[in-house]
Amino acid sequence: MRATLLAVGEVLAWWAALVVLWLMLISTVYTLEWVVGACAAGVGALTARAGRRAVVRR
Repeated sequence: MRATLLAVGEVLAWWAALVVLWLMLISTVYTLEWVVGACAAGVGALTARAGRRAVVRR
């Protein structure tokens, strides 16, 4: 249970950081850009977690 919470927390932290980066890079904020940014940040967060796990487990 603790490992699951840590994993979820890590993915959420990555997601939040990537959404903030996305918002800093766009000029105007429209609903569609929020959706696209949130989805792209989700993919990036999952990829970052997988990459970190691949390196740490060696």
